[in-house]
Amino acid sequence: MTTLNILLSPRKAAVPDTDATLDLLIRIQAPKQPESSLPSAKPLPKRLALVVDRSGSMDGQPLREALLCVEHIASHLGVEDQVGVVTYDDNVDVLWPLQRTHNIEPLRAYLRRVTSGGSTDLHAGWEAGARQLEAGVAGTISRVLLLSDGQANHGETDELVIAAQCALWNSKGVSTTTVGLGRGFNEDLMIAMARAGGGRQYYGQTAEDLYDSFDEELALLQATCMRDVALKLVPADGVIIEPLGNLPKNADGTWRLTDLAWDAETWMAVRLHINASEAGTMRALLSVSFTATNADGALESVGPQLLSVPVVTAADQKHMAEDEVVARRLDEVEFAQSSLQLRDLARKGDRAGVRRALDSLEKRFGHHPWLADKLVNLRELSERDVEMMSKEVRFSSSRLAQRLVSSSEVCYSGDETENNVPAFLRKKMSEGRGKRK
Repeated sequence: MTTLNILLSPRKAAVPDTDATLDLLIRIQAPKQPESSLPSAKPLPKRLALVVDRSGSMDGQPLREALLCVEHIASHLGVEDQVGVVTYDDNVDVLWPLQRTHNIEPLRAYLRRVTSGGSTDLHAGWEAGARQLEAGVAGTISRVLLLSDGQANHGETDELVIAAQCALWNSKGVSTTTVGLGRGFNEDLMIAMARAGGGRQYYGQTAEDLYDSFDEELALLQATCMRDVALKLVPADGVIIEPLGNLPKNADGTWRLTDLAWDAETWMAVRLHINASEAGTMRALLSVSFTATNADGALESVGPQLLSVPVVTAADQKHMAEDEVVARRLDEVEFAQSSLQLRDLARKGDRAGVRRALDSLEKRFGHHPWLADKLVNLRELSERDVEMMSKEVRFSSSRLAQRLVSSSEVCYSGDETENNVPAFLRKKMSEGRGKRK
């Protein structure tokens, strides 16, 4: 059994004796990875289905870049891992059936035969990848990695339908990560698939941009110790829970958090609306529990853990210090939502509105070093390539609200793209770029 901690971190350590709100971080922390000689430290075998868009819009460099990405992933798998490759346009081909691939030269020969043409039946290609992984899910990490540059324009194209199918496959143990390649992909669809499918979302314009993303994906799969983390929140009497950030909600009312890696934390921000209480008493606020699937495929339960805080006068509560980590993380959640206005303005062609919105965001979040750096990047993109600014905003917003955090996270002091920390824990100015090779 993996020892996990629930940390309940309120923005302030008390509530006032009036009707009020209190912001809270709910944090689930994993321990450091055990010694490599212990069974619990052994990573699960990975079963990856790489699904590549070969439609007409991928002709030339985009397709070459996508196939280079396939080679990169296949060459970085372990001896127990398996890979399959599916290509699609308006037809689907299983180019390389799922198998261990210790020598990738035969796979390279198959990849050289891939040519572009046809429409984009993204759903059919993704589904063929999922079916490659249908059997033998137990005791493995089974994931579809979808690479596409285009809009789905053939077969099933409804975002809600496709996302629902990703969620269904995820419930069967087959998750989905999406990779938007180039300029023309539908970021809303790609992000919706990854969120519903329990995976991650990346984008970039070249294979070099994406190598770091694939390294991030493989490193996270290697370090994952808990999957399917489902958080249950029960408010005390007189308390209403408002979730902050756009986290997925399960059918049973629990909240689905990011898969958890060793020595990292997954988390959720909430705002509690609280009825007045008498100063000098203790106020119960909520209970927290969660379930998760461990590396052996067994379901673990932790909690419930109750949060109670003192009630003080409104004047005393107003002058209490804030928890710095909580305040910083809540700024990130707010920025994730507020920055989406840039995308709306860009889609309307309102460049002056984009500049005004950037000025407003800088006034609100400029004190936060990481967000300030992100705004510098967005401002530069807005002048040079407003379409890619829109994509960066959408991906950055999604990642900010769902990111894994190091259990020993330090304050941001500059872009961490090139730092020697696990790629899935880096704080970057741009989500569309990776470490330069």
